[in-house]
Amino acid sequence: MSDPPVYGRGAMVVHKVREAVGDETFFGILRTWTRRHRHGNADTRQFVAVCENESGKDLTGLFDTWLFGERKPSRR
Repeated sequence: MSDPPVYGRGAMVVHKVREAVGDETFFGILRTWTRRHRHGNADTRQFVAVCENESGKDLTGLFDTWLFGERKPSRR
């Protein structure tokens, strides 16, 4: 659970979300996420939904590539 790929992959995904939506939207996503889930639990599906709702973008390809894929994708 705490192997480097687990933490590294999460960081890569968050970075890719920031690149895809821009700084202003990204930081809005973070504020929304922490406000909604403070003192509670959430799952990946909920994070994806917040990212898409706040950005107004379909981020399916990003999450399929960077989060749900079998291997670490090459940098693009």
